[in-house]
Amino acid sequence: MRIYSLLPMVLLTCIVGTPGLADSHGKFPGKGSIDAYNKACDPADAAVAYAKKGDYDAAIKYDREAISIYPYDSATHHNLGNALAKLRRFDEARKSQETAIALEPNYDGAWISIGITYEDERKLIDAERCYRKAVELQPNGYQGVIDLGDILRQQGKFNEAREWLLKAKATPDTARFPGEADAKLRQCDLKNASN
Repeated sequence: MRIYSLLPMVLLTCIVGTPGLADSHGKFPGKGSIDAYNKACDPADAAVAYAKKGDYDAAIKYDREAISIYPYDSATHHNLGNALAKLRRFDEARKSQETAIALEPNYDGAWISIGITYEDERKLIDAERCYRKAVELQPNGYQGVIDLGDILRQQGKFNEAREWLLKAKATPDTARFPGEADAKLRQCDLKNASN
């Protein structure tokens, strides 16, 4: 099973400056009441803490509580979708991830997460579509680029996969994931040679 990001790719901060809810850029999204937004910070923070510990049932409970207080935060919907996917509750996960995308269509992390969900369901064409959208939004983002290369490899599109995996290897974030791109390139080359 793939690893889902437990947090959006950026630090989340409330208007008052404490860790908590925000859009993926760390700002109040400007929808609904700021009081509701700030009240939702505590359960959202609890959800993140439980997800980090691997207690996805508790994370889901607190994400849902945060959403019931303030339903406009894409990051909380994204995190809820990831926790649901970890428990293989894919239909619910996709619904939450789709809500995150509807709230913030240019949030590449949500596109990557729903792509991972599709990939875990072995819906490779849907996963590819999502990874392509993530790369369109963040052309030099390591995770979207490597996921796109890998999903192409899984579909037997080895030449295109190799191009994307080489691009992933050249992104600035590749140092955070030493050897991952090389390993996927070797898998791609081995599969291609055996065909």
